Amino acid sequence: MSNNTSVNTTTGKIGGYVQVSNSIDHWKFTLGSRFDYFSLIDKPFAISPRGSISYFVNSLTSLNLSLGRYYQTPSYIWIISNSYNKQLCYMGADQIVLGVQHLLREDTKISIETYVKRYFNYPASLDRRYLIMSNTGAGFGGSDEGFASFGFDRLASEGSGAAKGIEFFAQKKFSEIPCYGTLSVSYNEAEFSPLDGVSRPGSFDQRWIFNLGGGYVLSEKWEFSAKFRLATGRPYTPFNSNGTQSVALYNTERTGINHSLDVRVDRRWQFSSWLLITYIDIQNVYNNKPKDVPYFDQRTQ
Repeated sequence: MSNNTSVNTTTGKIGGYVQVSNSIDHWKFTLGSRFDYFSLIDKPFAISPRGSISYFVNSLTSLNLSLGRYYQTPSYIWIISNSYNKQLCYMGADQIVLGVQHLLREDTKISIETYVKRYFNYPASLDRRYLIMSNTGAGFGGSDEGFASFGFDRLASEGSGAAKGIEFFAQKKFSEIPCYGTLSVSYNEAEFSPLDGVSRPGSFDQRWIFNLGGGYVLSEKWEFSAKFRLATGRPYTPFNSNGTQSVALYNTERTGINHSLDVRVDRRWQFSSWLLITYIDIQNVYNNKPKDVPYFDQRTQ
């Protein structure tokens, strides 16, 4: 026997943005605001102001400050799965970013940025007071997470959170020196508080993230490139021996460090009127097994 449900819902979405900029001596000022309309919720309007200031110390170095408010509409499936959730507000975030950028040479720049972000009006479950929707996965987690991401629960826009971090970034563009590449190293923290008031790490709170990629153009025919990625583990809730999970241990464990190396070789074939590019791309060269959040198999225990 099957049970099929069909839902036909029509909604309207409108967005717009206005921005003005002006430069005075070494300064550049930008002010803007975004307007949003989403007819599927009871409070369909949102206005989010933003601004930035840049100071150019000289032709090579600049200091940058930006701040703004950002809104995102609740997920469609949260509203469709439970009509109570039409009371949800826009999810909001206030963010401030401070950074410095320096041009080492015409083809090479470095920057350091730090940010602080405060989340508000984040949907949280009224039925499972430890649950906030930011911690239910990027997609539909299905039975592995009790279908939490579908939004079947009654939700209230009363959750909150905070994130902060710092990133170093370097970029070398292709030039008369026949190589290119990017390097980024960042440290981040993210925590969210549902209706029980307990602040817990976000499910995608990977503290350290390292990316290095680049290539060397040997000639018009041959190019060699590689990419290395490393990230510390993200949080998860451990299982008891019978497959249950304790709310007291929610997101208290972390997976191991993930890392991988990809390499690639390109060969270009120039013909009279067309170009053929062939390549060999080997991903995860040393075959490192990814470390992901564990799940409990009810059949095998």
